[in-house]
Amino acid sequence: NRVWRLVTEFATKNTEYSTVTPKKLSKPEKDLRRAIHTAIKDVTEDLEGDYQFNTAVSELMKLSNALTDASCQDSPVYAAGIETLVLLLAPFAPHIAEELWQEIGHTDSVHLQNWSQYDSDALVANEMTLVIQVMGKTRGTIQVPAQSDKQTLEKYARESEVAERYLQGKEIKKVIVVPGKLVNFVIGR
Repeated sequence: NRVWRLVTEFATKNTEYSTVTPKKLSKPEKDLRRAIHTAIKDVTEDLEGDYQFNTAVSELMKLSNALTDASCQDSPVYAAGIETLVLLLAPFAPHIAEELWQEIGHTDSVHLQNWSQYDSDALVANEMTLVIQVMGKTRGTIQVPAQSDKQTLEKYARESEVAERYLQGKEIKKVIVVPGKLVNFVIGR
């Protein structure tokens, strides 16, 4: 029902859209594009290997949620996401997918379309959310470049407003950096 509503609302608002140019995307568009290509990759892998239908359907739900929450619903990326959702849904719900495919303006069958291919470049995050902790308690988050090493992550964390607020005038005994996840400051009492 949610997927039906999502696609039909899109179909009533949009009649045409342009192609996606990855180099000119906003951050919300990049995030949505990453969610789309992650879904394509994961659903494809689930269907090619052990036929893990439950995890494939879970990925479709994640994509549906990403589309529902997207702030860029007038974007070509959003349109591509709706189309991808319907294409990936076809093996699981063929009749509904066919109806939705026609609803978004296609005249040929969804089952005659090529399977979506993921773009490995779209799967790479340029930024990540770094959690900043003081004495094991989360005090805030900051956005940092995704490929940062331990020293760089510590530097960003020390220079953040979060660190300024919670570490001002305190002696830092130890810094624990978990790359890709968090920086924890251990302070003297």
